[in-house]
Amino acid sequence: MKPDAFRLERASYPLSVIVPTRFRDLDTLGHLNNVALGSFYEEGRAGLNRAAFPLEMRHESGLRMLIADVHIAYLAEAHYPGDIEVAAGVGHIGRSSYTIALALFQNGACVGTCETVLVVTDQTGAVEIPPVQRAALEGLKLKGR
Repeated sequence: MKPDAFRLERASYPLSVIVPTRFRDLDTLGHLNNVALGSFYEEGRAGLNRAAFPLEMRHESGLRMLIADVHIAYLAEAHYPGDIEVAAGVGHIGRSSYTIALALFQNGACVGTCETVLVVTDQTGAVEIPPVQRAALEGLKLKGR
């Protein structure tokens, strides 16, 4: 499914991280393979989760964020050598879950998008997102919707 046009714009995302491509990320056709692209999205998810759910808070509260669903759209080939900018923002916030919207940019062009649903849990199962973390997630929402 083709993403909304605003998702293809770097300015729509409040956070980003630069990830260098590696020679081992190439496939036999000479572009970055799908598994490598998935690992780049992981870097973006981790950065957003650290911003909203600091490690110290997670250790004290016992909260965990578990991936429930992932959708990736491959829009263009990405190449080695060169950096990938992984942009991230929050697309939706529910009672105990939230969606991280991500996009990969290379040389200014969007080469893919990803949506990941995460559920906040503790040892008993899904729990309501705490107010402080809900506010942090709200501050990381996508722009241009």
